[in-house]
This record gives sequence, C-alpha cells and structure tokens, in this order.
Amino acid sequence: MKYLFGLAFAVILDVGCREKEMTYEQVEKKLIKTMNDYLKKSREGKAEFTVKEVVFYPEESRYLCEFKVNMKTGNLDTIGVMKANISKNFKDVERTQ
Repeated sequence: MKYLFGLAFAVILDVGCREKEMTYEQVEKKLIKTMNDYLKKSREGKAEFTVKEVVFYPEESRYLCEFKVNMKTGNLDTIGVMKANISKNFKDVERTQ
C-alpha cells in the first residue's frame, strides 16, 4: 500500500509539472505580440510598425520567423518583410534582416 501511494504521488507530480504545449495559433499570436513589442521599443524616428502576419519554423531553442510588417510614416504607408529569431520563452528577439 505504501508503494502504491508513492507511485500515485509520483505520477500526479509528473503529470502536473509537465510544460503545457501551445497550439499553433497561440504560438503565432505570441510571436506577433513579441515582435510588435520589440518594434515599438526599438523604433527610431516617427515610423510606426504593425505586424500583420508571421510564418515561423520551430527549432530546438528558438523560432525562425518571417513577419509581414506595415510601416507608416507621415506620408508613407508600405508593407515589408522582416526576419527574426525569437527564443522559445519569447524574451529574446534577434533581427536577421
């Protein structure tokens, strides 16, 4: 009985402590939010950036991302592409293009 209780406790602990897997849509939204925050924090001048969509590939420790970004200035409104690597914890952004 003692061993059964120990085994049940170990199984409950294992199941409860597992990292929750995010769905594709959740990862996509989180990547867009992370890049929007990064662009707002590091923007120069009067340009305003808005991320419209992202295509990404998950690697072991990061996401390889390609973003479609809307850039607006005084009289210019254009859409371009930015590439970045974002860490799996969504804290580090490394622009590659």
